[in-house]
Amino acid sequence: MHIALSDIDRQRFGVTVAKTTLAGGDAVAAVMDWCADAAVALLIARCPTTELALAQRLEQAGCFLTDTLVYYRKQAVDAGAAPLPDGYSTRLATPADADAVERLAGATFAGYLGHYHTDARLRAADADLVYSSWAASSCRSPAVADAVVLIEHAGGIVAFATLKTLADDRFEGVLFGVHPAHQGKRLYQALMRLAQQWGGARALATMVVSTQVTNVAVQKVWCRQGFEPSDSFYTFHKWFDAPAR
Repeated sequence: MHIALSDIDRQRFGVTVAKTTLAGGDAVAAVMDWCADAAVALLIARCPTTELALAQRLEQAGCFLTDTLVYYRKQAVDAGAAPLPDGYSTRLATPADADAVERLAGATFAGYLGHYHTDARLRAADADLVYSSWAASSCRSPAVADAVVLIEHAGGIVAFATLKTLADDRFEGVLFGVHPAHQGKRLYQALMRLAQQWGGARALATMVVSTQVTNVAVQKVWCRQGFEPSDSFYTFHKWFDAPAR
């Protein structure tokens, strides 16, 4: 069991938040004891969808389901050219782009139905800011992202993808965003190709991505580009001032 406090969530929501990803042999009671000792207000816990008994134990401990996350994987990335529409260009972000990427992510993730948004005790506007601040930090800190791929048009940033190297020869496409005014131009498809190009140039053969199971549109793009489903996880929240169910 690995569990840790989340500083970005504490800053955003004003309460002590812990995050954990559990496996079948992990004891839910030990997680609850850890949270009690650390004065945690909100626990965010993930477990594989194959571990139904574990999911039920989390529910019995007062956790409630907030989303189902699906992962896709492509084991041999396509490092070929990534065509862009006329008038669009691409480059990698620098720290100077952080504010612009933050604004773009704010427009992109407004109303997004991630696990923060489906928790009625969290303000939707604060949940939006989790993603925009995450995108900005990805430009500023190598600890958050190894690269941020940008697409520009008329001198402005209109799409971005944050990338993070994992163990071995794998990397992850973490956050993707296309400005609403530029959607319908296949820029998301281009971001996926640009991400693979970045990984291929660094001898990173396998790319992974994830989204909510309900986000069918991007999963169709991934399938068309040769990605296959690999894993899935339930996300649970628990508020420690609420009675167990």
